[in-house]
Amino acid sequence: MRKLHIHSLPLKEVITDIANGLGTNYSHDCGEYTVDIPEHWGNGRIKGINFEGGLGLLIYECMFYEDVEMNFTVNLTHPLKFLFCLNGKLSHHFEQDAEKHSLQRHQNIIVASQGYNGHVLHFEKNISTEIYSLEIDRKMFRAKMSCELEKAKPRLRKVFEDEKAMHSFYHNSLYSLVLGELFDEMKSQNYSHFIKKLFLESQSYRMLVQQLIQYDDDYEGNMDKKILRKSEAHAIKEAVEIMKLELNTITSLNSIIQRVGLSSRKFQNGFRHFYGKSANEYLQYLRLSLAKDLLINTEDSLQEIKDKVGFSSQSYFTEIFKKHYHATPSHYRKQHREKNHST
Repeated sequence: MRKLHIHSLPLKEVITDIANGLGTNYSHDCGEYTVDIPEHWGNGRIKGINFEGGLGLLIYECMFYEDVEMNFTVNLTHPLKFLFCLNGKLSHHFEQDAEKHSLQRHQNIIVASQGYNGHVLHFEKNISTEIYSLEIDRKMFRAKMSCELEKAKPRLRKVFEDEKAMHSFYHNSLYSLVLGELFDEMKSQNYSHFIKKLFLESQSYRMLVQQLIQYDDDYEGNMDKKILRKSEAHAIKEAVEIMKLELNTITSLNSIIQRVGLSSRKFQNGFRHFYGKSANEYLQYLRLSLAKDLLINTEDSLQEIKDKVGFSSQSYFTEIFKKHYHATPSHYRKQHREKNHST
């Protein structure tokens, strides 16, 4: 294992220490500091940028050829960290605590060390890892938001007001779909220098806002949380693929719900979020769309089409088809064939 030691806190100095540990230089572009991973270490880059009011952002987009441990050790109070794993995986532990916190894809952790206790990040070899770390200097942030913090919920106020790090803090969760979309926006941006920093600062505050909203949702303690998580969005997409592949054999959505590992509420909420309709309505949409295609482009009989798209009876198939396309299946086929023949 190769170890890097970071003995500074402002992100410029953090990047400087990382670059020195890697035996390379860093680049500076309008307040954004970047170190490219040397070829003999791996590939990718690490970026850092500070904003006003004690907010900073570290972005790790890297893959190492050996296990790498980054030790953040300094005789000062460490920032409150919000770590988000977009890809790959990472482990974290406090400098004086052997217990490791695993961070997998679509997970995030909130961590604050006690006293001057540092942070240790462990990157496994040959794993492409993408981590966003929102870093907050609580003393500076509290000075900026003192009035608002006084009105915050006690559990959040306690974390943010602990500027002398009297207590450690750890919280693990799956980050929300909204946060996932926010990260996608950040990765796709291609703004000029003037707009770029404003954009990254605004996105960092949005990141913090959404994380705090999600923390409230987590804190409620309900197994069926209100906020749709990024991993659950993948489960919805997996459910859609199952529907398409097994359209003719689906008799109930319950088995699909169990297979993708969602609650019924999250399953239905996910479909409404992505497709603007319930899961049953979406299933019917898939069946009718395929039926329409088969009527136009094949010689299959109505009975064969009914079976292929999974309708339980011919009369029900005809009734639902007519309701949506204002024609019976046979009439719809005849209309389109006459139209194609005339052209």
